[in-house]
Amino acid sequence: MGDLLYLYDIDGTVLSTGGAGRLALNQAFEALYGISNAFEGVSFAGATDPGIAAQAYALTGVPFDGAALENLQTKYLAGLPGVLASKRSQMVLHPGVEQALKATDRLGTNALLTGNWREGARQKLSQFGLWETFALGAFGDDSGIRNDLVPVAETRARDMGIQVSRTIVIGDTPSDVACARAGGAIAVAVLTGWSSRSALEAAGPDLLLEDLETGLGDLLRIA
Repeated sequence: MGDLLYLYDIDGTVLSTGGAGRLALNQAFEALYGISNAFEGVSFAGATDPGIAAQAYALTGVPFDGAALENLQTKYLAGLPGVLASKRSQMVLHPGVEQALKATDRLGTNALLTGNWREGARQKLSQFGLWETFALGAFGDDSGIRNDLVPVAETRARDMGIQVSRTIVIGDTPSDVACARAGGAIAVAVLTGWSSRSALEAAGPDLLLEDLETGLGDLLRIA
């Protein structure tokens, strides 16, 4: 194993859940407050779960504080398994993900950088048997601000005795690129998620790939 740290985003980069996250959040919010479709006007692309929640509370006018966020998180995570099961036929693992994970594992450490709460990340990745593929991660539990998460992941890796000489963030939105820049990491963007080519080009990643299958060679050379 080498000393590169590969930080993979989940939604839109590794997999897509067919809208399971939004549906589970809508159900949780309605159960708590009796308000349906609270997340329909909320942008999920590149956001953290705490940030997504804050948008919904602001749009609906429901008071938002730490206790409200904790209640929503608990209700959401309890309901997510059933929603994932109902969406299983619509879930996809994006092209080249398994090959990329095997290849980057030979060069360094596979880890997560995601806005998902950790338990939500585990549930989503477990649908494809991929949770154990990642040695560590930085999650929405660590910060509601995505740009904070590269240092969190690097510190967590070093605390585990993993040497890190360079970090590569792999994501599908301009927010992933900005996060990499904020953390001094290499930014790799893939066109498998919500963002358009023009939006990702404007964000200025170090490498822009159609997907991890056709772009695997370039990914392995970028570091």
